[in-house]
Order: sequence, then C-alpha cells, then structure tokens
Amino acid sequence: MSTTPTRHRNETGIVVDPALPTIVITREFEAPPERVFRAHTDPDLVAQWLGPRGLTMTIDRYDARTDGSYRYVHADEEGNEYAFHGVFHEVRPAERIVQTFTYEGMPDSVSLETAVFEDLGGRTRLTATSLLDSLESRDGMIASGAETGIREGYERLDAVLDGTQAAEEHRRIAAGFTARVRGAEAGRWDDPAPCEGWVARDVVRHLVEWFPGFLKTGAGIELPEGPSVDDDPVAAWQVHNDAVQSLLDDPATAGRTLSHPQTGDLPLAQAIDRFYTSDVFMHTWDLARATGQDEHLDPAKCAALLAGMLPMDEVLRGSGHYGPRVEVPESADVQTRLLAFTGRTP
Repeated sequence: MSTTPTRHRNETGIVVDPALPTIVITREFEAPPERVFRAHTDPDLVAQWLGPRGLTMTIDRYDARTDGSYRYVHADEEGNEYAFHGVFHEVRPAERIVQTFTYEGMPDSVSLETAVFEDLGGRTRLTATSLLDSLESRDGMIASGAETGIREGYERLDAVLDGTQAAEEHRRIAAGFTARVRGAEAGRWDDPAPCEGWVARDVVRHLVEWFPGFLKTGAGIELPEGPSVDDDPVAAWQVHNDAVQSLLDDPATAGRTLSHPQTGDLPLAQAIDRFYTSDVFMHTWDLARATGQDEHLDPAKCAALLAGMLPMDEVLRGSGHYGPRVEVPESADVQTRLLAFTGRTP
C-alpha cells in the first residue's frame, strides 16, 4: 500500500496505513464549510457527486442528522446495481459527520467514517477517515477501484460547489440591485441613466430582456415573463430575478451546460455567474446614479472584476459593450477605477 501525496491544494490525497485498516482522505474545496457540508447532507446534492463518473445514483433515504440513516443504490450502464447503507452517529453542522458504511454485497463488512470540515477562510479542507474492520477489507476496497471513485467524486463535487457558489453570489448581488429597484421613486424611472440613450427603466429592461434570450438559445431554458418594464419596472424585475434565482437553486442546474459560439460549452451556473451576475453588479451603479440612490459597490467584487477585465482590455473595448476608458488617478479607489475602465464617469 502507498501514500498519495497532495501536490497542490485541490488534489485528493489518499493515505493507506500498512499497519492499520484505515483510509485517510484529504481534499480542499473552493467553498466555505457550510456549503461543503450541505453538499454532504442534502440528498439532492449528494446524488450529483457521490461516486465515480458513469454511475447513476438513486437515494432510498438520506436522513443526515444524528441517529438518522441512509441507503442509496449506484447503477452502471449495464444495469448492475450496488447498494450501500449506514447510520449517522453524529452530524454537527459545518464541522463533523460520523457515520457507518456498508456495501450490501458484503454485509458483514462495516466501516466507521468520520468527515471533518476545516475552515480555511472561505475555503474548506475536508479530512475523511474510514476505519474498516480488517486490513483485508481495507485492501479489498482499494483493489475494487475506490481511489478512482473517490477522486472522480470530488471532481464532481467541485462542479456542484461551483453551482451553489453561483447561486449564493447571485442572491447577494441581485439583492443590491433589487434594493435600488424598490427604492426608486416613481417619478424617476424616466430620468437619464449613465448608459448613453438610456433612462432608469432601461437599466432594468436590459437585464430582463437580454438574458432570457441568451439562456434559451444556449441552454434551451425559458424563463417566465413578467409585466412590461414600461408598465411596472419593479414587478418586471422581481419576476425575472425570482426565476433566475430559482434556476440557480435547482440542484439539476449543476448538470446543465450552456453552449455559445463565442464561449464554447460552459457549466450553466458558471456561465450565469460570469456573464449575467457580473452584469447585474455593474448595472446596480447605473440604476443608483439614475435614481439618486446609494452608489456604493462591494470593493472586493469590484477588485475581482477589474483584475479579470484588465488583461482583456482590447477584446472588451472591441466588443462595443464598453466606451473609451475614462482617465482617473491611479490612487483612486477600486470602484472608481472599475467604473472608469468600463467607460463610466464616476
């Protein structure tokens, strides 16, 4: 037996002790413990990542609480089924899960599994320890291809976490835009907006009109339509925003792809985060300025967007989405520099 070293932070490390019937797995994830824990306890999410590629998972029960139990069945393309069950001995939110694990094809072999979620400041280190009843059982598990299944499962978990991260980011960013929509005085919806030729309601119109078409063309998904922005911009935005959030919150979104000639194929949640949520963030400032509300944007988000845009200056400028860069002092705050880069006058 051997030890698999971790060469970089997101590689799965698997340690097999030659003297003890244990398997110790370490893996870091680009998500806080609360979300990694949820992906281990929400059956809708568990079904999307647990186990190797090529298997489908059917959950009979998954009661992830202290004294709860679980049973699920993996099936391959030939129809072969592999069932597993166990009991949760301790479930401590975002910290620790202790459970038993039994493969029903070997009912006399039971392992005790402990998963510990360590907070790395917005990231998570997961340490999962399996204690089997004998060295023979442990070696048999490894020989059956467990290492491949573990690694592929965690790669699939990365994709699930990308989706839940996109959902939370949209919830946060859209809340800021929603606050400006609801805070706009009725008489200001036709006031000029920073975008040339637009008034305040056109900022909302842009978001509720371009994205549904992008989504339908690239992913075959149709969002429900709300009232006209001309009749009721607040309701138009709310219907649209609720639909986008519901899509991101849907566990099935993690398995969907968006295809576009200019971007190729991307996981749907990643595409929404990259192209749409960022657009909502930028237009929050436009609506705030048009309607005389708070123009402050999250500095960390501003910095992340600016860092991603700077290397693409020529491409972005040539796309026609941004006007000429506005000159501001190098000492200006990051929001000012981001707005100026996109052609807005801070």
